[in-house]
Amino acid sequence: MTKTYKQSAYEHISSFKPKFVQRVDNILHHSKSLAFSTNVTPDTDKGTLTTSVIYSQGSDIYEMQCSLPIAGDNDKKPKPGSEYGDAFAKVEKTALSPKWVYSGETVAKMSYLDGNETTLLAMSKNGSLAWFQDGVKVPVHIVQEMMGPATSYAAMHSHVRPDSLAVSDFSLSLDNETIVKSQSNGSEEDSILKIVDNAGKPSEILRTIHVPGTTVTHTVRFFDNHMFASCSDDNVLRFWDTRTNDKPLWILSDPQNGRMTSFDASTVSSDLFVAGFSTGVLKLWDARAVESATQDFTNRQNGEEPIQKEIANFYHSGGDSVVDVQFSPTSPSEILTVGGSGNVYHWDMEYALSNYDPEDTNRVPQDASEELQTESLRFVHRGGSRRNPQQHGKRNTVAWHPVIDDFVGTVDEDSLVTVYKPFTISS
Repeated sequence: MTKTYKQSAYEHISSFKPKFVQRVDNILHHSKSLAFSTNVTPDTDKGTLTTSVIYSQGSDIYEMQCSLPIAGDNDKKPKPGSEYGDAFAKVEKTALSPKWVYSGETVAKMSYLDGNETTLLAMSKNGSLAWFQDGVKVPVHIVQEMMGPATSYAAMHSHVRPDSLAVSDFSLSLDNETIVKSQSNGSEEDSILKIVDNAGKPSEILRTIHVPGTTVTHTVRFFDNHMFASCSDDNVLRFWDTRTNDKPLWILSDPQNGRMTSFDASTVSSDLFVAGFSTGVLKLWDARAVESATQDFTNRQNGEEPIQKEIANFYHSGGDSVVDVQFSPTSPSEILTVGGSGNVYHWDMEYALSNYDPEDTNRVPQDASEELQTESLRFVHRGGSRRNPQQHGKRNTVAWHPVIDDFVGTVDEDSLVTVYKPFTISS
């Protein structure tokens, strides 16, 4: 089924600024992140789907209910529009109290676990992990990382480590049984990866891996239950297996388009991954082709590096840097990217993939032509009229809903929370 987007038209958009029981001073100075619950409750009488937004501000984590209109009979079919809805009607007049608190830490990223024992996994700015469960306000498990004052200066403000890169990240295997986390060790030496149990003994560190020659590894992503990749400040993607030794299976280096600032792997198609750059360039790759090129010793015999070709190139207009990139959890070809401007770009790679033959070793990567851009860039969310025009894009402030197709949430620096769904026509 093909989806046709109507540019700048929303099937739904709602936003509001939360009110809090406890006074929050200097709200702009509190780091924020956003995720969704996997719980969805349909109400056929009201024609709504109700879910929850998980929102962090500093050390506090809030859960906010929101309801999305759904198509019913012919009179209720979605229509394109730009007027704001009332998805947050149940909470917009209520002063919120934190559902969970990671005391003494600043939450930088969250993931809803939907498990029997634990509900949410949160990472702090210094790389510590905390597991939360319903009914318990404080963490039930913790992996604590001690990074002192020297880290704050050396890690966050060094000329060696770009300030715009995150210091830590984590990813869950597809079966949710294993976590890989990255962090700086607080000095101008190797960055560190840790394999952490999330099944039998949550928070138990299974292995520690040093990534030589890197100051920070800012992104880690699983491809399946065992293989994952890490992206470091040396512009190298390293591919690992949790069951093998402490050396990468293979690597991918791409120094041509500025700093590699982010990447993501598809959870729907285990072969695809995408990388974003500081110059606004976006590259789509096939992991099978990268591995195959690495194992081809033709070039190595001549003292050359293997030729690893991407599937296609895309770009943000105006050189808008790529600060975050996320594959859709419900589609193998849809991707959203976050620009340094704060814009959220929606892409569909189906056209590029239809012109790609993985068996053709002599193929040339598809350039970012006007035709490819037109066919692939489907929608741009600029935040709507309620958004402060001075916003800047940041990692972990935009999220796909894990269940509801095309449903996206964002949080801005001034705490404005927005949920939206682009208007599409299925054909």
